[in-house]
Amino acid sequence: MIYGARKINRHRDNPRLVNHGLSRQGALDRALADGLRALGGERFPGTLADLLQAMVPADDVMVVLFREGGAPELACDRSAGREGPANVALYLKAAYLLDPFYRAFADGATEGCFRLQELAPAAFRSTEYYRLHYARTGISDEIGYLLHPAPALCVHVSLARRGPRARFTAAELRRLREFEPVLRELAARHWAPPPNGDARPLTRQLDSALEFFGRDFLTEREAEVLQLLLRGHSTKSIAERLRISPETVKLHRKHSYAKLDVCSQAELFHLFIDSLGSGGAWRGGDPLTGYLNRERPAGALAGP
Repeated sequence: MIYGARKINRHRDNPRLVNHGLSRQGALDRALADGLRALGGERFPGTLADLLQAMVPADDVMVVLFREGGAPELACDRSAGREGPANVALYLKAAYLLDPFYRAFADGATEGCFRLQELAPAAFRSTEYYRLHYARTGISDEIGYLLHPAPALCVHVSLARRGPRARFTAAELRRLREFEPVLRELAARHWAPPPNGDARPLTRQLDSALEFFGRDFLTEREAEVLQLLLRGHSTKSIAERLRISPETVKLHRKHSYAKLDVCSQAELFHLFIDSLGSGGAWRGGDPLTGYLNRERPAGALAGP
């Protein structure tokens, strides 16, 4: 997920609840009661965030709805701050396609409570996506729920901590996983099945655009290598998936960078985001074709 700059003292209970003289269990009971009262209303996503923070304090909590064939919807953002709006805008524009939690949903993962490293590819920390949405904001650990309260709908609830040593403990992870059945039931009672969408909604178009990204300018193998690279796979992982040698992976990457006129993974990432950002007007094929023809002189890029 993505986060802004708001920070909470993770080492204490909610001060408002402590002032009422409540124990941690009392704070949890109060938050659960508030969530039950809010079911079906606009306040519910926020009370869900309060409930989880009463259980396991976190610096950031977000609730995002992933819909099959629809754009993601931000239901609750408890990380508002200086970096928040820019990060959220970039995420909703197209960067969510590279989010390990979204990829797990898109790939058909079952419900569960996961640590980021359980879902992320081996080289995820070297990606531009990680640099922008984790390293830059100081996020050092993230735990996320993937819940399926209705067909084609996934509720992603994310908790994160900041700082080099600010990791969730094994006991806290166990507590969150033990709470999953309650959270699953609350989500099922609140979120109605998604409405029927257009035959070619935005996210379906963007997923297809990602599949075709670079294919008008690259060989099929080069395009496959770049897609896996964007998603955070290491050279070794790409080689194993495509059943080629690591040296061949590096050669394909070098040729691809030259053809697309980029010099680094960071430049590739921004080219990807910019080309897919206009996905609503995409009509099929490689999204780079129209984008690069507008942005660069004719003949600037060569075909495969």
